[in-house]
Amino acid sequence: MKSIELKQVRNQKLVSMGELIDSKNAESRDFTETEKETFDKLDAEIRDLDTKIENAEKEEAYKLRMAAKAPAVTASSKERYSLLGHINAVRSGKIYGVFAEAQAEGEKQLRDAGVSINPTAAYIPSNYRDFSVTGDSGAKGGETVATSVTGIIESLFEGSLLDRLGATRMLGLVGNVKMPKGAAVVSSWVNENATIAKSDHNIGSIDLTPNRLATRMHISNQLLIQTSGSVEAYLRREIEKSIQKALDEKYISYLLASANTQAVVGGTDGAALTVAKVHEFIEKVGKAEADVAASKYLINYDVHTALKSLPKASGSDKFMLEDNLIDGVPFVVSNRMPSNLTKGTGTDLSAMAFGDFSTAILAGWGAVEILVDPYTAAADGQTVMNVGSYFCLADSHEEGKAVMKDIVTA
Repeated sequence: MKSIELKQVRNQKLVSMGELIDSKNAESRDFTETEKETFDKLDAEIRDLDTKIENAEKEEAYKLRMAAKAPAVTASSKERYSLLGHINAVRSGKIYGVFAEAQAEGEKQLRDAGVSINPTAAYIPSNYRDFSVTGDSGAKGGETVATSVTGIIESLFEGSLLDRLGATRMLGLVGNVKMPKGAAVVSSWVNENATIAKSDHNIGSIDLTPNRLATRMHISNQLLIQTSGSVEAYLRREIEKSIQKALDEKYISYLLASANTQAVVGGTDGAALTVAKVHEFIEKVGKAEADVAASKYLINYDVHTALKSLPKASGSDKFMLEDNLIDGVPFVVSNRMPSNLTKGTGTDLSAMAFGDFSTAILAGWGAVEILVDPYTAAADGQTVMNVGSYFCLADSHEEGKAVMKDIVTA
C-alpha cells in the first residue's frame, strides 16, 4: 500500500532527526548552522509526508469500503472465475468479487513462498478451480460463461515432456526446500565374533529454491475484452505452452550438463548408433544399481529415424525400433532433445538418454504472476503482459541415467 511506503520514508527521516539531536546533546551544545538547516528541512519534509499519508489512508479506506459494498457474487449474477476477467479487473484497477478472492489467494501463495508482491500484477492461484460461484448450467447461464477446470500450474503436465517422462511434481511449495539424500549403506557377512566394518551413511541434500521463469506477451486489447470461452482457453493455452517448453528445455539442459550421469561415448567426432551402443545404456544404468525395469529411453526425431533403420543383426529384417519400442524397451521422443551438438569436427550431433525419469523433480511455488502493462503498447491497441512463475528443476538420482551426446544421425 502507498501509505505503508510513505510511512517507511517518514520513519527514515525521523531517525535522521533523532541522530542530529543525539549528536548535539552528547556534546552539550546547540545545533550548528548546517545542522539547523538540515533539521528544519527534515521537519518540513515530515510534515508534508504526514499530509500525504493521511490522504493515502483515506483513499485506501475508501477503496476497502467500496470493495465491501461491491455486488455480492451470487448464482443469479452468473459470474465465474475467468483468467480474462481477472486480467481486465487489474487493468481497470477495480478488483472485486471472485477476482478479489482469487487475487488474495494468489498473493498469499507467493508471500508464503517468500516472493515479494507487485501492486500492478494479477496473481493467479496455482489452483483456481475453486473460485467459481455456482455449478449451475443450461438455462441458468452456466453454458454462457468460461469455466476453468484446473489451475494453470496443474495444467502444465497436460502433454509436457516432463509429464510423459513421469517426473515427480512438487507444486504449491512454501519457502526453500532441502531434500536429504543418503549414500548407500553396505551390509557384510562376518563371523560371529568378528568386528563389523563401519559403513558411513553420509547425508547430502538436494536444494530446491524458487527461480523466476519470465514470459512476455503482447495481447490485443480487443481480444482481452472478449468473454468467449474459446478466447479464455486460447490465452491460457498460450501461457501454458510457453511455460511447459521452458521447463522441459531446462530439465534437458540440466541433465546433459550433469557430471554425475553415466557417459555413453560415440567417438572423437561422434559416431552412429550401433546395437551394442543401444545396449550399453541399459548396461551402465544397471551397473549403477538403478531401476532398469522402470527406465525408458529419451530420444529426438533424428535418432528415432536412425533406430527405425538400424537392424538388430546384419541382414535381419527386424529393426531396433519396432512396435513403438526400442529393442523391447519403452521410449519418449521429443524435439527438446538437441540435435545440434558439436564434438571435435562433428556437427549436428544428437543426444540420447536412458533411465528412470520418475526421479526428475519439478518443484513449483505458489501462484502465477501477471504484470499487466496497458501503456507500453497502447498505441498499437495492445496490453503487455509479463508472466512470472516460480520453479526449480532437479534430479534425485542423476547417477541412474546414461547419456550420450555425440550421435551421428545423417
